[in-house]
Amino acid sequence: LHDETEITRAHGDEVEEHTCFCVHARVLRARSKVYIHEVMKGDGKINNGGASRRQRFALACAALVAGSMCVSGARAAQSVQDVTAGLERFQLHGSGTTNPSKLIWYAMDLLEERARSFVRMTYRSVGSGTGETDWNTDAADFASTDYGLSSIVSGGTVNDYLQLPFQIGAIGIFHTVPGYGSAELKISACTLAKIYTGAITMWNDADIKADTGITLPAEKIHVVFRSDGSSSTYGLKGYLNAGCNTVYTGTVSSSSFSSLLSGDAYHGVQGSDGVRREIAARAYSIGYLDAGHGHADDLAEFSLKNTEGEWLVTKEGNPAGITSADIPSVVTTAVQNAYTGASFSGDLTGASFNLFNKAGSGVWPICAFTYLHVRKVYSSAETAALVRAFVSFILSDEIQAAVSNFYFFPLDTTFLASVRTAASTGITPAATGSVTDWTFETSTIAATATSMGAKTFSKKRQAYVDYALEILGHDVASLETSVATLEEESHDAPSLKPLTGLAAVDFVMSFAALIIGSIALHKARSNGRIGGGMSNYVVGP
Repeated sequence: LHDETEITRAHGDEVEEHTCFCVHARVLRARSKVYIHEVMKGDGKINNGGASRRQRFALACAALVAGSMCVSGARAAQSVQDVTAGLERFQLHGSGTTNPSKLIWYAMDLLEERARSFVRMTYRSVGSGTGETDWNTDAADFASTDYGLSSIVSGGTVNDYLQLPFQIGAIGIFHTVPGYGSAELKISACTLAKIYTGAITMWNDADIKADTGITLPAEKIHVVFRSDGSSSTYGLKGYLNAGCNTVYTGTVSSSSFSSLLSGDAYHGVQGSDGVRREIAARAYSIGYLDAGHGHADDLAEFSLKNTEGEWLVTKEGNPAGITSADIPSVVTTAVQNAYTGASFSGDLTGASFNLFNKAGSGVWPICAFTYLHVRKVYSSAETAALVRAFVSFILSDEIQAAVSNFYFFPLDTTFLASVRTAASTGITPAATGSVTDWTFETSTIAATATSMGAKTFSKKRQAYVDYALEILGHDVASLETSVATLEEESHDAPSLKPLTGLAAVDFVMSFAALIIGSIALHKARSNGRIGGGMSNYVVGP
């Protein structure tokens, strides 16, 4: 099943199983599907043997089971790296908040492609609460949350890990009250607190009328909330506690509102994607999630009042005459000094570190950093080196420039420099000697002696699928431009309107073809990586 390790061999009526290494688990599972397919066709041979269909089916099933067993038992503690010369294999695993998951997957994708060695990185998008639990039980190499943690990891010592912000996000309050778009309805912290403690249940409530100046229909409020441990919930509770602690008297935590809300009007769902879908699926709903993804779904947003008495929205363009918030401005010099003063370590749960109800014109009242939580010392020096490389890449200019593509905001250059320093000096290997750091080769620098090294991430090494997807993206942009041009021309020439309709149909069909093509390319990329894959290192013409 693999050219480096003989896993199984068919002998007559028997299937002999050889050593199954966990690093081959993905190979086993993927290859088993191929062999099951060949078995059902009734053709082909395995290892040049004349196994029967029954024997080959047994072999395929054995491979599938073995692969699953290897994977399920592999993640019990911090990762271990294989540095056998010529057979290097590295792995890194984390879990946590759903908000940065796409960015983290994107960064991991690039690193896996750019490595000469077999590098496997994963991130479980499970919510901050679960990520914190995984972190505390030593089941992950790193965690990500949208709130600071206390100073001790279970089984560790005070200040034995770093908390590194790498992006800024905003939590928005969204609704589906028919007839009202973004910024057309206002809601105060106290009214919101009453809704999320069950005190207000109808849209025509007097407190809602006092906020909006409008008498809304006598319809039941469908309240959407996170049922899993969530940093979005942590942010909303932090805002309610800071803005109306006479109504919201609970603790600020990531735990669900489920203990306060019960009944057919309350809908607990998992993940930010679950929240946005649940809000959109039902009229007269209200819910909270990271603002960018709410706007991507074109959900209507409530405007909120900040400490300066300004009514703001996170949506750009000052909709309905309401000012758009300046999200990055929440990170003031005082906030930055609090982090540098704490050396990005220790208990970062206090008011000096959170971004709730901060003072300042244009400041949105529910903001949060997204953190990477990493240990200062790992049981494996090689794991420490890989963690340092991963953190360095997340904080690099390349990934920081991509943050806005995922509806968040990058750190400013001054604060980013402080975080980079903390990461580079704070993560140390458990041992010294032959362990070296990973290096990065950009697309512009000349090749060096380490360019083809086992621990070099080279931007000159990539997968074809990225090039192909870039071309697809240009094609989509071109189609959009063509349709927009025809629409504009049709205003002046009514006879062109039928052509505009045809162009729109052509755009939809072409766009569908592009989506199908991108899915096929993504599958090709995934299948190509199953066994470690092949890569081309481009260094010149």
